[in-house]
Amino acid sequence: MMEKNRRTISLDTKTDEYIQAYMEEHHFRFPGEAIMDICQKHQETKEKEWSLQYISEVVSNNLHQVLKDELTKIRLGANSADKNTQILIEYMNGLFFHHGFDGLMTTDLQELDSTKVAKEAVEKRIANQRQKRIDWEESKGKQPSH
Repeated sequence: MMEKNRRTISLDTKTDEYIQAYMEEHHFRFPGEAIMDICQKHQETKEKEWSLQYISEVVSNNLHQVLKDELTKIRLGANSADKNTQILIEYMNGLFFHHGFDGLMTTDLQELDSTKVAKEAVEKRIANQRQKRIDWEESKGKQPSH
């Protein structure tokens, strides 16, 4: 049995009425029993609130880190693609200047076989890199990102 301490307390009327109503509702004989029950329930509620807050914080921090890592990968990939595109533009500009081309034939007007071969090679390379990444993520126990 718990050790009990005797206290003499003063309450305002509203609080006293609340305790009396609580005693009737929960079938307590003494105000001390009602106050102990109220305090115990209050403490349990605070512990649950802390627990939920802690869980929310941990999940939020982990989600933030995962999103940060994924966005970094996307940013690095976009930077690499941008760099490669700029290099190709410089090559094309040099070729056009060297050969004295004034006009431009776009692929919607006529696509050369060599362009088709280049597109297929790039698509195959991208598919292979994607499969390697999926295999690597599965070997690490992660869900593959699409």
